[in-house]
This record gives sequence, C-alpha cells and structure tokens, in this order.
Amino acid sequence: MSRSRRRIPDELSDALEIVAPGTELRDGIENVIRANNGALIVVSSPEKLEKLGVISGGMKIGCTFTPMRLYELAKMDGALIVSPDFSVIHYANVQLNPDSSLPSEETGMRHLAGHRTAQQTGDLVIVVSERRQVVSLYRGPYGPHVLEDIGVMLSKADSAIATLEKFTRRLREEARVLTIHEYDGVVTLREVVGAIGTFEYSVRIAEEIEAYVRELGSEGRLVEMQLEQAFHNVPEQYDALLRDYIDEGVDYREVRTALHELSSEELSEPMQITQLLGYGSVGQTEDFFLKPRGYRQLVRVPRLPKKVTERLIKEFGSLKGLLDASEDELDDVQGVGQARARAIRRGLKRQRDLEPSEEIM
Repeated sequence: MSRSRRRIPDELSDALEIVAPGTELRDGIENVIRANNGALIVVSSPEKLEKLGVISGGMKIGCTFTPMRLYELAKMDGALIVSPDFSVIHYANVQLNPDSSLPSEETGMRHLAGHRTAQQTGDLVIVVSERRQVVSLYRGPYGPHVLEDIGVMLSKADSAIATLEKFTRRLREEARVLTIHEYDGVVTLREVVGAIGTFEYSVRIAEEIEAYVRELGSEGRLVEMQLEQAFHNVPEQYDALLRDYIDEGVDYREVRTALHELSSEELSEPMQITQLLGYGSVGQTEDFFLKPRGYRQLVRVPRLPKKVTERLIKEFGSLKGLLDASEDELDDVQGVGQARARAIRRGLKRQRDLEPSEEIM
C-alpha cells in the first residue's frame, strides 16, 4: 500500500496558481519558451529590492503588465521586476546581486541568481531556461520546483484519480463491514485501524491531485470535477471514524495531524495507529473490541447540525444508546424536535437494515 508523497510547501503551492495555464503570466512565459529564449522574473516591489541591495542598473519601465510585453522585455539578458499583483512591469534588464554566501546547488547563472534572490527576499522568482526550455520556481528557501509539461501532468493526474477511486472503493467496502459490526456490537480495533489507514492514504492521494489541479490551472477543471466526485464525503467520514473510536481524553484533531505526519512505512504499521488512538499496547488487535460513540451513523443523517450531533452523543453516550432511545427521548435533546427525532430514528434504522451490497458511505 506504500505510495510516495508529492508534498509541495504552501509557499510554492500558491506560486503554482500564479503561473498556472490560463493566467497572463503563464501566457507570457509560454511565449518566451516558444521563441527559444530565457527569462529571469522577480515578483517583488523595486523599493524592497533596492533597500536590500539586490538589484542594480537596468531600465525603469513602469508599464502595464501584458504577456506580450513580458515576452519582448525578456529578450534582454537581465532580470524583470514585476509587481506582486502582476499589474506593472517595473524594471527590465536588471542586474541581480544577491548575497553570495547563501547556499545553492544551482550552476547556471540565471538559476543561481534566482535561487539566492528568492532566499534573500522571500519573494517568488521564476527562471526560464533558454537551453532546456523548462520553468523553475523559487520562493524563500523553497525550490527549485520545475513546472512539468501539461500533458505529463494530466497523465499523472489521471493515474492519481484512478488510484484514489480504488482506495475509495475499498473504503466503501470497509464502511459496509464496519457498519454491520457496529450494529451487531462486534467492532474490533483491527478493523478500525485498517479503515483509518485507508482513509489516510486516500487523503494523501487527494492532496496530490489538488496540487496537480492548482498547477494545471484552466486545464485542470475536469480533474477537479473528478476529484470532487471521488472524494465526496470522505473527510467528514474520516473525522467521524476517529471521533467514534479514539480513547477517552484524546483529541481527534491532534490524532488526524499526527497520522498525516507518519511516513508510508509507519502508516502500514498497525501499532503506530493503535498508539495514536490512545490504546498503547493492547495485544492482538483482532481480540480488542470497541464501542462506537455514534458519530459515523449520525453524520449520515441528512441536515443534522454538528451541535445537535454533539448533544446527542453527550446525552446517550454511544451508538447503542442512540439506537435504544425512543423518539420522545431524542425529542427531549435541545435542538432536535419531533420532526428531527423522527428523521434520526428513520436514518439509523435505514442504515441498520442496509444490505451489504448497498451504498452506506
């Protein structure tokens, strides 16, 4: 089940949207590439760069940003200074003089200057290689991030979508079994741990696809729609699962964060998840039975507010308590009311009566 993670820092993730297909900046960059030229673009205010002593010389332009102007001005050897909102090209043919002591493994002059300038200023720097015709992004200490060909990204995104669909199918099967066992009162720690692992892998794949969507820009709309369909309700179900089965006194949000920080190898170890849930060493997980609090089942009740869910769990304590509660007892809980009490009873009964082949996630 191991899968490498394509994790992109938020600083670079935001930059991907700035240079995504369909943006004016990307149009200008594509013009530069098609002409077999290179470019060095610093997205910052000239006042900041002058104060830091990073720039010298060049031509003060002060013209409105357009893709064609970017392309024409990039023909000169020096850097372009573009405003952070991409409304103005301030300077062209500027010499960059970043701190030479800043570390960099880049060898080309454009890339070396761009990398160090990004580190010194914290700003976005875009380098278009004249020889290799690739685009590299730097921001602060992050980079280089090399933009991939759109066709390659679409192929990778399609593959990731197929993998996500495989995992969500597995989730639905695990959810069916778990629901049956919840109503029968025979849920084991082993099957909870297995479901958590599948949820976490699904979340990671979805994040990878989201990164592709940002980088694809206008070309990624279909991928985004496929992601929404494949990942529908998964985060809510994940939270509900954790809230149902973590030990008393353990914060499910902290558990969710800790699970996300596990490596793929650690996530494949049941004991790692068991300890995060607060159970420590419990021996054979298939022999350790758990009682669900009822979050997984209540989250499926249509239009049930989260505050009301919390009051119901607090009042009845467990899924069994909810199932045993009469309509009048449910009605007595603040925020429920007669109509909602009836809907809760019907919803829980429907889920209990589902055939194994029916959709319950």
